[in-house]
Amino acid sequence: MRLMTPRLLTWCRRDISGRPESDQGLSLGLIGGGKGWHSAPTGPLGGKIAAMRAQIAVIAMVLATLPLGACGGPQPPTCGTAGGPPHPEIAGEIIYYCRDWPRVNGGLYVLDVASGRVRALTADLAWNLDGAWSPDGTRIAFQSTREGRDDIFVMNADGNGVRKLTDGRGWNEYPSWSPDGQWITFNSSRDGIAGSGETGYYRDLYLMRADGSGIRRLTRHAGSNNFAAWRPDGRSLAFQSDRAGPWDVYTMELDGSSLQRLTHGGGGFPRWSSDGSRIVFERGTSGGPQSIYWLTVGQDELHRITFGESVPPGDILPDWSPDGRWIVFTRSRSGDAQLFAVRPDGSGLTQLTDGLGYKDLPRWRPI
Repeated sequence: MRLMTPRLLTWCRRDISGRPESDQGLSLGLIGGGKGWHSAPTGPLGGKIAAMRAQIAVIAMVLATLPLGACGGPQPPTCGTAGGPPHPEIAGEIIYYCRDWPRVNGGLYVLDVASGRVRALTADLAWNLDGAWSPDGTRIAFQSTREGRDDIFVMNADGNGVRKLTDGRGWNEYPSWSPDGQWITFNSSRDGIAGSGETGYYRDLYLMRADGSGIRRLTRHAGSNNFAAWRPDGRSLAFQSDRAGPWDVYTMELDGSSLQRLTHGGGGFPRWSSDGSRIVFERGTSGGPQSIYWLTVGQDELHRITFGESVPPGDILPDWSPDGRWIVFTRSRSGDAQLFAVRPDGSGLTQLTDGLGYKDLPRWRPI
């Protein structure tokens, strides 16, 4: 008989097995020169039982000293659900993705900026991210692993009525609605990975109807092509690609024609202003953290409006407010990331969220 003896107990952690949406159980984290439990030398049976009783007593005493939140009891709010300060001068609603492992693998939340209140849209243990509002604000397309693969789903704005749109082939992510609500673009690796660019990332752009039918491919390798955003007139897309080396921002018509490179030496995650005249994007400089920029379509000048903090990746994933008066983005901090808003001239920098959780991929709800 071999006796299992514990090292020094230091914390309770979640143990995840199977798919991301599988049930989680509590397990004990141990340190002291080994990984968890170790085998003790064999001895008389009575001595083993006595030793086991002593060990159980030690475990009970250690558990009694742990905070309730460490072992499944009440825990502090995470991912902004405690709410934040109201900002009626900014207003609107913003959907965002948040992770705070092990409590939240990846969840979708909506911030009411005017009141500071936050509501959760997803409650499972899957990865749920890349939330995108339909043009009328009644539906949300998003990426999820809730059925085991990485697919695009759609749900009502209250989180109900979830329906799967893609078929489980490859990675399917970052949906974006056409202005008329009839089509959705998304990134996918469904047709293979050959031809990835210098970044080593591989995705192509695809188009499907809002019900998931009629999927067709828009780009064919020549690097990675992803994060598409529709121009408000519905005629063209802005997207990120590494086809020329570094990530840069491009535009093209839906048939792939009229390809234009808008940035040189860095640029990603483009989003159009509601009038179609400007594009906001993230950009790194000289190996430093990312910052937020915008440009006027047809002009070469780049307007820098934030200076990313030293914690990488910096300021990322911007989006315009529907009235064009504000830009929301993610700012990474040590151990977390928060949502901020800033005016297009760089003034009025305002922190919108606080507390635990890494919050990113914000998108403003259309008016």
